[in-house]
Order: sequence, then structure tokens, then C-alpha cells
Amino acid sequence: MTSVTTAEAGRDPGAGVFTRERRPLTVGILLAITAFAAEGMGVVPALPVAVRELGGLSLFGWAFSAFMLAWLVGTVGSGLWSDARGPRWPMAVGLSAFAGGLLFAGLSRSMIWFLAGRVLQGAGGGGIIASAYVAIARGYPDELRARIMALTASVWILPAVAGPALSGAITQWLGWRYVFVGILPLLCVTAFVVLPPLARFDIRVPPASARPMVAALRVAAGSGLLLAAPGVRSRGWVALVALLAAGLALLVPALLDILPPGTIRARRGLPAGMAVRGLLGFGFFGTEAFIPLGMAELRGATPTEAGLALSAGAFGWIAASWIQDRIESRGGAGGRADRVRGGLLLIALAIALVAAGLLTQLSTLLVPLGWLFAGAGMGAAYNAVGLLCIAAAPPGKEGEVSGQLQVVEALGTAAGAGVGGLLIARLAEVGRGQREAHAAVFFVTLSAVLVGLSIARRTSNDAPVLSARPNGLPTGGP
Repeated sequence: MTSVTTAEAGRDPGAGVFTRERRPLTVGILLAITAFAAEGMGVVPALPVAVRELGGLSLFGWAFSAFMLAWLVGTVGSGLWSDARGPRWPMAVGLSAFAGGLLFAGLSRSMIWFLAGRVLQGAGGGGIIASAYVAIARGYPDELRARIMALTASVWILPAVAGPALSGAITQWLGWRYVFVGILPLLCVTAFVVLPPLARFDIRVPPASARPMVAALRVAAGSGLLLAAPGVRSRGWVALVALLAAGLALLVPALLDILPPGTIRARRGLPAGMAVRGLLGFGFFGTEAFIPLGMAELRGATPTEAGLALSAGAFGWIAASWIQDRIESRGGAGGRADRVRGGLLLIALAIALVAAGLLTQLSTLLVPLGWLFAGAGMGAAYNAVGLLCIAAAPPGKEGEVSGQLQVVEALGTAAGAGVGGLLIARLAEVGRGQREAHAAVFFVTLSAVLVGLSIARRTSNDAPVLSARPNGLPTGGP
């Protein structure tokens, strides 16, 4: 076996992660992240066409919410399994579930089977990401981890910029099913490459407490019940109240166990940062989920045109992330709270531009322009608030806080898409058109961003940090 000294890695970090010893692991991890990114950035433009063909417009929001809630459970479960047995089997199961979900969705003939596929995709994707990051933690010395993390971030660039537009073109010219099944060959290659080098990390230790997994299941189940409750209103108020009560009974105690105390009230410091991260997910992803649908239904745009609008957002996010990195490399960590506020302002402006481009007779070019601003806002605010939260973490709790960020982001994203889908379905029931429905969606997501802006100043850690409860999520996730 070859070895790489710290000095050698410092001179050429890239050489350290691509030595003969580490090359199979590095390539396998990068392929796994690429497959996940290709699905994540590629399916959104195809969803309106798929849902319309399957007759499931009233369940459109669930295509996103089901994925995110399952992803949350998959991330936690894979992290616990990887800690106890190593990342090889969690990666294998994650890839299998991910592939099965893509196949289910691509071959589905009803919306129920399509949503079942989205659940499998989410659970499998969570397993892939969590086991990949456990492999990074165990397969590379500290001086090489920054390099491999930078490479995993870099592989998102091509899927993020080209994925939505390519998916739109495939949907338009071949059909939406090809978007889903077209990723399967990449998953097969990924499994062939990544699983053998993970075998050396196999271990067998007593499993950790199952409380984080139980808490994650409670969060997912409670959120799902709350999102499903309005759909049973036709069966009477008793059914509605029962579902709401059951959802709250599951969700609220679980969140109090998982998240830092004071998160729901956005207490200054770490709790406020967590709250802002969740509101960012609600506002940004809750809007993005409905841009392709709005462009198709309101302005007659093709899937390719909708994909190009989303690609503009990805480009803005990447560019703003690089700019922030340069700012911090020159000026340090100061000004992060200001960048959070600036990013939220950009996202608020972007939602207004998108609404103008879809709901009025102004040019539809306002949509990609607005989403370019939204991506830039996320590149500033998302990274800055994450760094603020990690910096505010109690000593030795950085990994726990990272897991909590994933939880609150998944919840915010699922809630944003779920509430938007409920609004569209409910307004359709009372005879309102797509224009009124999308106006309601954008009003709600814009309101979430403005609430985030109102509490963003509290993310500055100029008060004592509150310790997170000790039974938070494991550090196996990204």
C-alpha cells in the first residue's frame, strides 16, 4: 500500500485522493454523488408532465414532500447502520432502493405507484448520501477530507446547470419516463465501482440507540399526517381534527427532542439559524417546485424552457457560493449574518419576479431572471447560515448540528411543496383556476422568506450558545 504524508498532501491534495490506494474509493464516491445529483436536478422539469399524464395534479406537492420525508428517514437510518456495520451494505441498499424507486416511477400507470417510487427514491437517496459521507470520514485522513468534500461539491455543477434543461428536452422529445429510467445505467456502474472499496470498512459493533431513528420516523409520519389532513375534509370535521391531532402529537415532541431548544421561537444564535434554514427550504424549494407547472399551465412553456429557468437558478447558486468563498478567504467570517439577510432579500425579489412573469402578461423572461436572483440568494444565505450554525455548535456537537440542519431543511422543503400542492388542489375544488392557485402558492412562499428575513438578525452569535439536546440525530448524514 502506498501512503501519503501530510506534507505531500499539503503540496498536492488532489494527488492524495487519487493515489492508487484511494482512487477506487474516490471515484466510487464521486459517482454516487453524481447519480444522486442527476436525479435531484433532472426530475423537476419532468414532474408536471408525469403528474398530468397520471391524472394526479391534486397530489403534485406530494411528489416532493414524499421524497423529502423519506430522504430524512433514509439518512438517519443509513447513518446508524453505517456506524454499526460500516457503509458498504447501507450504500448497497441505498443504491437498490434508489434504482427501484426510479423504475417504479418510470413504469407507473397511476399516481399512487408514482408516489411509491418517489418514497423509494428519497429513502435510497438518503442512504447513498449518508453512507458516502461516512466513507469519507473513515477513508481519508483529516488533511485530505477538505479536498474530497470540495470534489463532491464540484460534481453537482454539471447536473445542476445542465440537468434541468436536458431533462426538459428529454421529456419534450422522448417522454418523461426516460428521465427516470435513464439514470439506471449510471447507478449500475456506480454500484460496480463503489461497493468493492467499501468492504474494507466493514465492522461489527453494538448498534447505537434507536432513538434517533424513532424520532426521524415520528417526524416523517407526523409531517405526512399534517399534510394529508386537509384532503380528508370531505369526510367530515372529525376525521380532519383527528388527523391534525395525531400529526401534531407525533411531530411536535419529536422536533423538541431533535432540534436545539428555542428553534420554534427562533431564539438568538443557533436556534434562530436553524429556523432560518428551514424557512429558506420552504421559500426557495417550495417556489421552485411549482415553476415548471406554472410555466406549462399559465404560459404554455415547453419542459425544455422550464428546465432552462431552473438551470439559471443553479448557475446563480454556484456563482454566489464561489463569491462567498472568496469573501471569507479574504475577510474572514465577519458579515455572515448580513449575507443571510442579503440572500433572503434576493430570494424575496426573485419570487416577486417569477410571479410577475407567470401571473401577468409581462415577458416570461422574468422567470429565469428571477430564478437566477433566487439561486444567488441561496448561494449567499444557505451557506452563510449553515456556517453560522456550525460555528455556534457546542464543542464536540458539530456533527449533531450538521444532522439537525439536514432535518430542518428537509422539513422546510417538504412543507413548502406540500402546502403549495394543497393550495392548488383546494382552490381547484372550489372552481379557482391555475392563476389564482399559483398566486396563493407564491404568496405563502414569499411570506416564509419574509419571516426568515425578520429573524435573520438573530442568527448572529453574540449571545451564549444554547446546547442542543443530547439525543439529536447521528453524524452519519451529510
